[in-house]
Amino acid sequence: MKGKINDTGILEQRTYPGLRSLAELPYFELNDSGLLKLTVDELDGGIDGHVHFAFNALAGPKPDLLMPHPETKYCMDVNNPISLVNYMGQNLTEQDMSYTLENWLSMLTPAGSALTNTHTIPNLIAEMDRMHIAKAVVLPIAYGFPYGDDMSEWYLDAIEKSGKADRFIICGSVKPTLPDAVEKTKALKLKGVKGIKMHPLLAWFTPNDKRAWAFYEECSLLGLPVLSHSGLNQLAMTEVESPTGFTGQQPNIDYFVEPVSDFPNLRFVFCHSGALQNEKAIEIAKHHKNVWMDIQGQSVGNIRNMIRELGPERLMFGSDWPIFPIAPLLARLLIATENDKTIRKMIFSENAARFWGLT
Repeated sequence: MKGKINDTGILEQRTYPGLRSLAELPYFELNDSGLLKLTVDELDGGIDGHVHFAFNALAGPKPDLLMPHPETKYCMDVNNPISLVNYMGQNLTEQDMSYTLENWLSMLTPAGSALTNTHTIPNLIAEMDRMHIAKAVVLPIAYGFPYGDDMSEWYLDAIEKSGKADRFIICGSVKPTLPDAVEKTKALKLKGVKGIKMHPLLAWFTPNDKRAWAFYEECSLLGLPVLSHSGLNQLAMTEVESPTGFTGQQPNIDYFVEPVSDFPNLRFVFCHSGALQNEKAIEIAKHHKNVWMDIQGQSVGNIRNMIRELGPERLMFGSDWPIFPIAPLLARLLIATENDKTIRKMIFSENAARFWGLT
């Protein structure tokens, strides 16, 4: 039996035994194929501010991004319990983590990955339609490899060929500490990207590395916002340094203070709202009006706290598809905003439309 809409405390606190069980919430139901679909009629035209396609790079084969698949294989086992009161990544079991790492490494080798083969444009659009999402912000990742690091161009080409470019806000990606970062940023701007994604964790750099300053300056001049993985997650909290120098500390939220301060005219989006460092991310955003947050992964309680402490105006919905399905992330927003439908619409669509100049 579905819970009542005003029983948000009960809905928030319980653990759901798998993805399909989210249909017990008053916001979803299962369609004829057994897939979740949103049933909140007054909520439409959403913007998912944080999606990817296949992550293949280096020597990895390029899956056909135009190919539909009957099932999307996420990085999480959809049959595992789902909690809404923790950071979404903490729902990943050790088996999920091992499975994800194995597949991530395969994405970079000629073997490829059956998981990433399903991370395609048709599969994302089908899920967007079920979740009332009109547009998605596509974020490729530049790892900084010496070859096979053309995810931005690969995504751009596939989106153009798909005939569905109107469903996407397309970003490029650059490793900002490389000598050619400025030239790559200029080239991506000419190709039509609307922002630049950087990933300190996967590209192994810190956001306060002064070698990135020319990149930030160029993004500011070109009017390209910088969207970045931000904050430590459960993988990085161990602080164990590897022989290669990878510590997992690269996206530590403290490392963002200097660039957001030195480039006040450059808009930064803290993807994941600082992850497990959410409180620090809120404090940074309070003092820097050029900082926006995508709420991907945050708990119901943390979303409420961000609205209370920071205000809703710079908060945007994001799912991190296909790491996760869209529904568990959307459920968090819906419960957190059950008592204020105006704020719900702001975070689901209106703030992003304003941020990206769609209104």
